[in-house]
Formats: sequence, structure tokens, C-alpha cells
Amino acid sequence: MSFDGMTLSVVIPVYNEETSVAELVERVKAVPVNKEIITVDDHSSDGTLAVLNRIPGIRVISHPVNRGKGAAVRTGLAQATGDVIVVQDADLEYDPEDYPALLEIFDDGNRMP
Repeated sequence: MSFDGMTLSVVIPVYNEETSVAELVERVKAVPVNKEIITVDDHSSDGTLAVLNRIPGIRVISHPVNRGKGAAVRTGLAQATGDVIVVQDADLEYDPEDYPALLEIFDDGNRMP
């Protein structure tokens, strides 16, 4: 699915998600859409940042101090270059497999002005 050459930016704010973040990123990577994955570690105190730094094909941004989820989201949004942006929580509350359905509105020419 190309969605007319559009790129999806997936912003993932993370904090102390060492045990689940690799699985989440792999699930996001598996979705068949053109995308960039931007993770923002909000100064985790566990091994989250080390896990992120071992995953190829993603951008990793790290806050030097904990600033909260809102700040992590804003940091990711500021770095996103895609045509459409989604915020994906690291706890897998939202299923990355839903991205194609979410993007369908953009695929048929019904783009917002």
C-alpha cells in the first residue's frame, strides 16, 4: 500500500518500556506502509534507551531529563517529516495493524486542505 507515495510518521514516546518496546517497534515496522519511525525516550531509568539503540531503521531521540509524555510527543512531532503523523504508545494500547485502515481516507483523494 503506497497511499499515493505518502509517508507515515510514527512517533513513539517511551518511558521505562524496556520489556515491550522492541516488540512494538517490530510490529510497527511490519505494517506495509511507507513510514518513518521516531522514538523519543523520556530519560528512562531502565534499559529502554539501550534497547532502542540496538534496533536498526528507526530514529532514536533521547531527552536528557524526564519531561513527561507531552514533551516527548512534541519532540517527536517536531522531528516528523511524513505526510501523516500518528502517535503510537509503547504499551501496545493501539494496534499498528490498524494504520492502513486509518490511512484509507488519504488514499482516495479526500485529503484535507
